[in-house]
Amino acid sequence: MVLRYTVVDPTKNITLLVTTPVPRALQPQTAAWLLRLEKDAEQVGFLETSDTAPARLQMMGGEFCGNATMGLGAWLCRRDRLPHGVTHDFLLEISGADALVPCAVTPVRYGYLATVKLPLPEKMEQRTFPTAAGEVTLTVVFLPGICHIIAPQGTVCREDAEELLRRWSADLPGEAVGLILLDEERTAIDPLVYVKPTDTAVWERGCGSGSAAVACYLTVRRGTAQCLSIRQQGGTIAVVTAWNGQCVTQLHITGSVALMGEKETDVVF
Repeated sequence: MVLRYTVVDPTKNITLLVTTPVPRALQPQTAAWLLRLEKDAEQVGFLETSDTAPARLQMMGGEFCGNATMGLGAWLCRRDRLPHGVTHDFLLEISGADALVPCAVTPVRYGYLATVKLPLPEKMEQRTFPTAAGEVTLTVVFLPGICHIIAPQGTVCREDAEELLRRWSADLPGEAVGLILLDEERTAIDPLVYVKPTDTAVWERGCGSGSAAVACYLTVRRGTAQCLSIRQQGGTIAVVTAWNGQCVTQLHITGSVALMGEKETDVVF
C-alpha cells in the first residue's frame, strides 16, 4: 500500500498526518511502522471523512490529541488556500471527543497560530500507585480520550517513568495514558505518553492535552482560573481555564504549527 502523509510540527510534537485512507483495523500497525520509519515523529493520525465536519482525525490509538487537532486545522488552511492574517474557525471531528472540537487557525508568515477549545475533564481524582520505594499518591486528570497522571517534582524519577507508566496504565481507562512530570516553580513539564494499541511510550517535546491537564490540576488546587505559558522541550503551549468555584468550565490551548512537507512511502509490514 502506498501511503501519503504530511509531517506536522505543533510545538515539536512531530505528528504524521496520513491522508491516504487506511482501514481502522490496520491503523495501529500502520502507525507503528511509520514511527519506525520517521525517527523524529512522536505520533500518527489518520485523516478520515466526516458527515458533520470538514474532516475527521483518528489518532493511532483512538486517543484525543490537542496538538494534532491544531495540525489538522493548519493542514485544512493550506489545502483550501485560506488567506494569511485572518483567523479561520473549524469544527472538527477528533477521536476521543464526543462532540465536534472548535479550532481557530491563523496562517501567518512563519506558519500557523492555532487555538483549540478542549473538552472539559470528566473527573479528577487522587490515586495511589505502587513504586519500588513504596506507594505514591498522585492526581489523575481524566480528559475525554486520554488521562494524565500529574507527578509534581520529586515524586517520580524520569529514569523510572516509562516502566511505571506501562504498569500503572493497566488500571486506567482509555487507549492513551500520560505521565506528566511537573516543575510548578518553573511552570514546566516533561510529558511521557503511552498508547496502548501501538504499545509505544514517547517522551513528547510538546503535549497539548498534558498541558491542559496540568492547567486543570493547578486551577483546582489554586481555586482560581489560570492563564499559563507551560514550558516544555519543544517550546511553550499557552493554556487558559475558567473556574466557577467548583470546577473548570472552559479550557483552551494555543500553540504554533508548522507544516513540514508531504511524503509518500510503500508500507511494508
